[in-house]
Parts: sequence; C-alpha cells; structure tokens
Amino acid sequence: MKKKLLTWVCIATMLMGSLVGCARTNQQVANDGGAAGKGTELQIGVETKGYGDQFAYKLAEAFEKKTGIKTVVAKSNSGEWILPAVTAGAKYNDIDVFFDIRDNAMGDVAKVNYLDGYEKAYIDLSDIYNSVPEGYDTDKTLKEIFDPYAVRACTWDLEGEGYGDGKQYFINYVAGMEGLVYNVDLFEKYNLSVPKTTNQFFALLEQMKTADNGKAPQNKDGRVIYPYVFSNSCNYQDFITRVWWAQYDGITAFENVFKGQDAKGNYTAECQKSPGKLSAYTHIANLLSQDNNYYDLNAASQTFTNVQVKFLDNQAFMITTGDWLEREMEGNFADVELNIAFMRIPMNSDVIKNCDSVKTEEQLVEVISYIDGETSERPSYLSDSDLAYLTEARSINSSEGNQHIAYIPAYSNMVDEAKQFLSFMLSKEGQDIMLKYANGNMAPLNVDVEQFDAYAELSSLQRAKYTMMSTGSGLQFIGQSKYHPMAYAGGCSDLSGLEGSFGSVKTSSSHKTPLELWEKQYKNFVKEWDNKVEISGVSKIKK
Repeated sequence: MKKKLLTWVCIATMLMGSLVGCARTNQQVANDGGAAGKGTELQIGVETKGYGDQFAYKLAEAFEKKTGIKTVVAKSNSGEWILPAVTAGAKYNDIDVFFDIRDNAMGDVAKVNYLDGYEKAYIDLSDIYNSVPEGYDTDKTLKEIFDPYAVRACTWDLEGEGYGDGKQYFINYVAGMEGLVYNVDLFEKYNLSVPKTTNQFFALLEQMKTADNGKAPQNKDGRVIYPYVFSNSCNYQDFITRVWWAQYDGITAFENVFKGQDAKGNYTAECQKSPGKLSAYTHIANLLSQDNNYYDLNAASQTFTNVQVKFLDNQAFMITTGDWLEREMEGNFADVELNIAFMRIPMNSDVIKNCDSVKTEEQLVEVISYIDGETSERPSYLSDSDLAYLTEARSINSSEGNQHIAYIPAYSNMVDEAKQFLSFMLSKEGQDIMLKYANGNMAPLNVDVEQFDAYAELSSLQRAKYTMMSTGSGLQFIGQSKYHPMAYAGGCSDLSGLEGSFGSVKTSSSHKTPLELWEKQYKNFVKEWDNKVEISGVSKIKK
C-alpha cells in the first residue's frame, strides 16, 4: 500500500507540473543501499509556498561546493506530497531533509512507531542546537541565539512538564513575522501617523475614509483607497487578534490556553474564559464590521492573493499579512519599488483596565512613547508593575515561523550529512543565502542582520521587520504553537471563524457578536473537555 500511495502522489503532482525531482524508485534506492546503507546523494525536499524554493537550491549548491557531498533538491507547490513521502519511509523515497509548512508535527514526535519500525518519526537535532553556529562573532550556542519562541516550538517539552524528552526535533528556518503592513508613501502623502493604541487605530481608520480633503482618496487609476483590505478566504486577521489578546492577558496566560491551563497552570476548561480573548474579539469585530466601511466588500470575497495585489496597487492603506508578501507578489510587482513596512501592532487600549497607575488613553500613549524610547523621562505616575506589564504588552508580535520547520526523517540513511546541511543553513554563509534567495527572510536568530552581504538588498518591508526584531528591541513572538499535548493531541486552538462571524451581514445566521462567539467557543470546549484530556494524556502527567 505504501508503494501505491507514493506512486500516486508522484504521478499526481507531476501531472499538475508541480513536483520536480520526485523521490527515486525502489530499485534506485536499493542500488544505493536503501535504508540499510548509505545513499549516494543528499536529498532536500522543499514545499514551494510563501518563501519559495530558490533558497533550497542555492543552499544545496553552496553546501555541495563546501563539503563535496552531492546534494539535490525535490520541490512541490503542494503540501499534499510531503506527509505521504515522510510516512512512506526509506523503501519508497530517500529525502533526507524537509523544509515543510506544518503546524502539528509535534504530534508525530509523540507517536511511537508513527513511522513503521522507528521509535521516533524524526531525528533528534539537539546536538545542532547545542553547537556554536559557524561564522558569527560569538561563542554562544544556537539555542542561546535562537528566538526563545522558536526553540520552545521545536522542543518536545522544554519546560520539563513530564510529557516529553526535552529534545529538539525541528528547526524554524524563517522568522515568519506577521502583522499590520502599511503603505508608507500613502501615510506620508495624507499626513497620517502610525497608531500606538487601538483607540488611535480606529480613529485613523475613520480619518482615512475622508483623507482627501473630506473625500475618499483615490489612486492614480481612480480607484478608492480603502483604509484596510482583507480576504474572507484566509484567517490572517488572527495575527493581530492574537496580539491584542496576549497584550491584555499577558504572554504566560495566553500560552497557557494552548496547554488547557488557566493563568495559574491548572488544567481546566475555564482556561477558555479569557478576558483578553473577548477584548480582542471586540476590536476585530469593529474592524470587520460591514457597517463601518473600512474595507471594500467586494474585495473581501476574493482570494488572499487578490487582496494582496489590491494593497500593493494602492487600493488600501493597510493589510494584515506576513513577511512572505513580496515573494508571493513578485510576479505581479517585479519591477515596482514598494515602500511598505511593518508597524508595531497598536496596543490594546483595554489594558488600562488591568493597570493601577495608568488611568486614561492619554497616559497610555505617553507610557508607550516612553517604552518606545521616543521620550526619555519616565511618567511620574507610572508604577513599576504597570511598566513591566505594558512593556511586555508592547513587545508582542505574531509569528507563523513555528509552522515553517526543517527536519530529518528517522529513516534517512545520511543523517550525519543531513545534520551538516542544517548546520550549514544556520551558519553565516547559509543565512546570507537565505536572506538573498528567500526574499529577505532567514531563521529567527538574535544576530546583527547588517553583517550579511544581502542586507544591502533588503526591501523596506524586510528592513522594518529586522529593525523591530533587532537586538535590544525587546520584541517577543507569539503564535498558535502546538508543542503541548493538549494542543497537538487535544486540539486546544485559539481562534476560529472570525471573518464569518464578524464580517458577515448582521442579519445573517452566521453573524455573531464578540460575546456570542466567545461564549459559543467556551461552551463547545466544555463539552469536549473530558475527551481532550483523555486523548492528550495530560491526566497522567506528573505536575
């Protein structure tokens, strides 16, 4: 059955013209020794999506030149082929390193014999994390200079809670930063300021609607420039919703929801009664409401690539997207100089409810200016506890990097060479290649990005990203990390149905208010709680 499965995948993907370098036949693998012996070449598999595949070819070329190890790349623009290839094992393919896009791979690590005959599905990469990466002016290990969020997302039980072994089985090969991207030129043309709070954000959206001397602004083609653009076909609004949620509750309480735990670490369905989540829903409902006219209703029904084109064609001031935007749009705007940038996601104005010294919106803005370093004098009324709370809140940004994972399948018969390749990818030489050929994207390393030759070629979007991520900026990533058994097995997720609930006509059956959606999700979670606990096995974890 495995042979038929992989053969079907190869045939189907080749018919679509999407797979180049499909895994070799049984006879070819047997001739090279198969699972029992060494292969003759290192095989790299890459999914050609947000960050493309050119970086994999360039890495393979440079790695082969450096080591003499024959290295080839197989690619696909469909995620459908990777999982069958992995589970088929060494008898039916011999890809040694995968660059994958998957958010629940930690669940595979937890399954004994997920790959027939192997205790673990993937090779332990802890030795790479504990080594000093080549080329940087530091004696720190990779684990020490890697973003903590990325290390946690790739470690099976980093905190030692008792469900895993504390080893790393994946490497995030890109930062995967996402959030609010804005058109810098349009902001300057209409004398608009980047908002610091959600109150300022919504005031700005109102201002944008009549930014042209009391009229709706238009681009050079006479099309209305809307404040915002989004697509109902994707859940990109989650990116800012998560941040507004975590700003209010704090990072620990936010992440505990994925563990099925309350703020104190107790396993309970009550973890879903998050006040920060309800607060965030209130803001995102305001943004997506059809009544507010913040976006083109016709565009919302189109694909996410269509709305990205509209944003880059000056038909919107802002969009919620990720650092993959330019790579996905390179065919549409290859010769256009785009002056776009990430902004710090505005602070959830509701955080004042959790403060003892910051009482007004004006004070909150003043404190944010102090945190951002725009003013040097600390407000006299600001307590230490509020400063710590708001500093963390201001630092939060969303990331999908945890879903972009590089790994070595357990069946690889070139494990040492595959590890050398991943170490090379993380070296200064390898990351310079990533920056240049993954459209300004690289692994989430805490290093000075200006040391790379490719830095000079970065776009305004990527430069804005690395300014925000720079050493000392204090930026902290969050996301839907499925590293805990209640997440990867129990299905504890954070968001669902925002666009359909808040962006639909209020008289439709699908429309929900923030409170209605929040309560519905909680009630469903309570019904499923016992099953989630049983499936995840957390009741057996020693606390």
